[in-house]
Amino acid sequence: MTLLDGFKERARKKLNEAEEYFNHLNYPESISASQECMELSAKAAFLLTAEKYPRRHEFKDEEIGSILEKIPEGAKHINFLKLFMEYDFWRTRYTLAKYGNEKLNASPKEFFDKQDAELAKQRAHEWYIALQTLDYVNREKS
Repeated sequence: MTLLDGFKERARKKLNEAEEYFNHLNYPESISASQECMELSAKAAFLLTAEKYPRRHEFKDEEIGSILEKIPEGAKHINFLKLFMEYDFWRTRYTLAKYGNEKLNASPKEFFDKQDAELAKQRAHEWYIALQTLDYVNREKS
């Protein structure tokens, strides 16, 4: 299995995990799994376009710009710029969804509700579909 295939498989599993947590009313866990799906999908998009991915959680504007320049014609209808912005939003909430806030003695459930989890899950799904589309377009042009 290639690194790309591993990222795609893990992204799919995290998306399924987010849905499962959501269905059991575990909203912070659903958000964490959704964020991981987004990150794995984004890193896989790097592999599909730039051949390497940043080894950190935050992506620099220059890195995002390099991907945007290399999106194949068949995937240009996807708003990757918005997807990266959404990823960055959820990236900043990952630790809070996972651990809560120790200084405030507040659990993750104090910060996130059903609507938050639904939105994170929706964004993860958008990322996963974008990754699948990008992968398909790349295979078709090869």
